[in-house]
Amino acid sequence: MGKLPLFLLPYAGGSEHIYARWNALLPEWIEPYPLMLPGRGRRMGEKPLTEWPSAIADLVQAALQSSPRGPCAIFGHSLGGVLALELAHALVGCGRGEPVWLGVSAATSPVAREEKTHWLDCSEEEFRERLIELNGTPKELLDSQELMDIMMPVLRADFHLSGTYRGVDREPLRCPLSVFDGTKDTELHEKPDAITGWDRETTGPVRHLTIEGGHFYINSQAARLAELVRREIDHALTYANARVC
Repeated sequence: MGKLPLFLLPYAGGSEHIYARWNALLPEWIEPYPLMLPGRGRRMGEKPLTEWPSAIADLVQAALQSSPRGPCAIFGHSLGGVLALELAHALVGCGRGEPVWLGVSAATSPVAREEKTHWLDCSEEEFRERLIELNGTPKELLDSQELMDIMMPVLRADFHLSGTYRGVDREPLRCPLSVFDGTKDTELHEKPDAITGWDRETTGPVRHLTIEGGHFYINSQAARLAELVRREIDHALTYANARVC
């Protein structure tokens, strides 16, 4: 097998730049493909998406354009975790097949998610307060009305996607699944089944890994996280080879 494509999904409001360092952090046999929805980064001029069918269709198209065939792996952080799950199922549905590995990071499981439908039209003050609570938005962004005006439509769209996501009654995946969480991600730890609920999403082996840090350890612990991702993909390939034999 040649290089293994690794599709990477960002957190709400994030772009492919979150994974800019991963090319250097991962071994040559893993080829990272950061995917992102419209409205950010190089897709800044496109309208953000607020509905799940159109969001997943967009990601499927980008994934198939990046790597049209063969095995792949998928990883997503926070909102990117459920995007990764839905992308995995969608790729199966279009004939690409299951990923050899799925990784979800700092993401509330489908069974533990709460419906929140007000993010598209709540006040800017309420939205800012939530961003401050999450402690992942740079202060220079929060303090700049001009930058907030640019980013607010994307953030609102992504928060709406997160708040309207519902798990689907369907056959689970069969691939290995790795579930990452941060030691100080208190919101995630306080929700029953937020982490363990992921075990229901596959009949394959599930591994739980904890990383030092809060919800956005993907930024502060990039090297550590990338190393764990490499290790987990190694385990998954060993599992796949054993099943073939």
